[in-house]
Parts: sequence; structure tokens; C-alpha cells
Amino acid sequence: MTEENKEDLAQNLDMVNYIMLHRIYDVMTIIASKLVGAEEVDKMIKYHDQGYLLTPGPSYTPQENEEK
Repeated sequence: MTEENKEDLAQNLDMVNYIMLHRIYDVMTIIASKLVGAEEVDKMIKYHDQGYLLTPGPSYTPQENEEK
């Protein structure tokens, strides 16, 4: 990879990440449609379009540091 290509990639890193995440999403959608059926995948995609996340809420609670 040339220096020019490295600089171009660095300038467009957000777009590269966006494209790669969508490719992963596409593949996972295909796999899911084979495992659970296209109707369930379509329902999930509609929920995503409406802004819903299908995961439980965050459950991380940091421990308080007790200094003695």
C-alpha cells in the first residue's frame, strides 16, 4: 500500500467502517433468514427501521472503589 493510499484510507475511514458493517449486516441477515425464516428477519428489520434495538438494556454497573 502506497503512502497516498494510506492517507486516502485514513481520510475515508468512517465510510470504510460504514460499508464493512453493512456488509456484515447483510451476511448476518442472509444467515438469519435461513435459520429462523424470512418473516422473522423482515420483522426485525422493520423494528430497526422504527429505531428499536432488540437487545436488553445495558446492565453494566461499575463497582465503587472503596479506599481504606
